[in-house]
Amino acid sequence: MDHVPSPDFAAADLDSLLADVQDVTSAPVVPTKRTVADHAYLVGDDQVLFTGSFSDQDGRNVERGLILNRWPAALLTDRSDLVPPLGYYLDHDALLYRCALAYSLNTPLALHGHTGVGKTELVRYFAACIGAPVYRMNLHGLSTTDDIIGRLLPAGHGTVTFQDGLVTTAVRQGGLLLLEEMNATGQEVWFVLHGLLDGSRALVVVEKDNEVVHQHPWCRIYATFNPGEYPNLYPGTKELSAAYLRRWASVRMGFLDLDAERTILLEQLPALGQPEHERMLESMLQVAGVCRKILAERVHAFNFVMSTGTLQSWATLALHLGPVSAAKMAFYDLLDDRMKAIFREQIFAYATTWDLARLDAGA
Repeated sequence: MDHVPSPDFAAADLDSLLADVQDVTSAPVVPTKRTVADHAYLVGDDQVLFTGSFSDQDGRNVERGLILNRWPAALLTDRSDLVPPLGYYLDHDALLYRCALAYSLNTPLALHGHTGVGKTELVRYFAACIGAPVYRMNLHGLSTTDDIIGRLLPAGHGTVTFQDGLVTTAVRQGGLLLLEEMNATGQEVWFVLHGLLDGSRALVVVEKDNEVVHQHPWCRIYATFNPGEYPNLYPGTKELSAAYLRRWASVRMGFLDLDAERTILLEQLPALGQPEHERMLESMLQVAGVCRKILAERVHAFNFVMSTGTLQSWATLALHLGPVSAAKMAFYDLLDDRMKAIFREQIFAYATTWDLARLDAGA
């Protein structure tokens, strides 16, 4: 069964876009309870419309939409557990639309940005929307081509059998292949992926009599990596060659703005919206903002990322421990003395009115 992409749409405003989609598809375009956050709609019974706001060459707003087919049940036999659950996702910068566009065009897409900004979460939520299985592989300095392609294993009685690696499995069976920490591995791993990323869209399995495994029609390739300009934050990362990067489309993911993070925290932790916690929440958001400002201005002197994920963990603990003790448990006690001093004297003291007397105490 081949994957057939649906047409994309463009209009001056969202209402016109939705009307155009309904006219062309002759199917109802239905928002879900998540649409206000993810900007995705159901089209009929088996399609999803992803939307996003862009600007044309004259700076005028253009609403764009792209329809993708949901994965048919026949392609998920014995693999339904690889389809991520649908949770809550707050889309920004039309990221879901960009994922859908790369999927539609069968273009490998690399997502790069600081740890915890939501790179993996974006791909998993996109997969959940279309009901696609995800094959997630964490790359690292010890990753080998055997991990990628596969290896020969003893099969008894003096025989051997070839076991597909995770990448080969995804390419052979279809699914979203997610290569994590792409710049943490070596060139020998990148090299074996070249055929999959260029026009041939195939892997050559040398150990299996040079079998050529062509990309399944429903296989798509995504990758994540951390920014290379922060060597203190991400030791062991390597500079990706220009020739390798040209094989990918890319999206740089930045931190969410504080209003968006407030929305996420209140969605996940409604208790933060209670009057007794409102001031604490605002102070924590201000701490996050100051951390990111210092990180941007002092690339080599500040080796801490206050990601959305870290902020969520801190806020969860703060509901039970208060913001200072929760900060110790969430991240502060893991810092070195220099970083602790920066937090005490330049971040907490500036962004909050908290009593910091117990910050360096044992409890």
